[in-house]
Amino acid sequence: MSIIDWGWSSAWTERFSPHRLAGLAPARVVDGSRGVYELETDSGRVRGELAGRLEYAADSALELPVAGDWVAATPTDPALIVHVVERQSLFTRVQEGGQRQALAANIDVAFLVCGLDRDWNPARLDRYLALAMDAGVRPVIVLNKRDLCPDPGAIHAMASALAPTVLLSCTLDDPTPLLGSFVAPGQTAALFGSSGVGKSTIVNALLQEQAQAIGETVCQHTTTSRTLIRLPLGWLLLDMPGLRAVGVGGGVTDAFADVTALAAQCRFTDCSHNGEPGCAVENAVAPERLASFRKLQREAAYQHRREDASAARAEKERWKQLHAAMKKMPKKGR
Repeated sequence: MSIIDWGWSSAWTERFSPHRLAGLAPARVVDGSRGVYELETDSGRVRGELAGRLEYAADSALELPVAGDWVAATPTDPALIVHVVERQSLFTRVQEGGQRQALAANIDVAFLVCGLDRDWNPARLDRYLALAMDAGVRPVIVLNKRDLCPDPGAIHAMASALAPTVLLSCTLDDPTPLLGSFVAPGQTAALFGSSGVGKSTIVNALLQEQAQAIGETVCQHTTTSRTLIRLPLGWLLLDMPGLRAVGVGGGVTDAFADVTALAAQCRFTDCSHNGEPGCAVENAVAPERLASFRKLQREAAYQHRREDASAARAEKERWKQLHAAMKKMPKKGR
């Protein structure tokens, strides 16, 4: 097995060319939990460690490797990870305190898994859609546990208006043709969802084996790390731990394309869709969806202001250090 089996393509060859000239080899991060890296290389799976200069030079944790990343590493075991190759996409969420956490890199398709039992929550789905849009990744909504819902067709119709949607039961249906139709060989998909939606049961069915531990509750997964898995049909799947808090920092406009399209018809360009005359949104969008839109808009706007302020402080500190260093330089003629 080679790195081609893990998604390597001519596009990655081009991006990697500067690192190859430095004598480094390409590797893909298949597991990157708690700073411990498992890498797939042309020589097989090896353990990876961060080079000190990579860790020291990183302005934030977002610049360090995560599952799905391609990295430039020394051809040794353990390998020394020297660079993160330019990414195709990066999934992030906003944590409490405003820091962004990298979840996965180089994802082609995001399967947003929702359970049609106690887990069903349209507002949470809006957040997952915003995450995918912010990362520039194609979302596919997966409505699992259809057998536990009295009217799955109605929810399917609602979700289908937002993104391509799959309706299944993780215990009755074969997800291979249902999900595989959205992913080409060599591409990478990721399963996003909260705990208990049946992600690991879906993984087991795709692998046709009990690869993931299943909790006592039906379809409750116990995944604790982000692990990239190669499936029999040739595409790759990143199984994610259940997400509890899902803070958004962008992607809201694209996630609510129906609302933004209607907003273009409002009388006022700065319409807040909250009682203004001539608003095209208020009477056409369900109150619950409009409330979700407003909430995520406020949240993303606040995060942008916070990140802009943080970037301004960092730039000011950089110039301060630069000026201090220049003052210490000896002047010519002395």
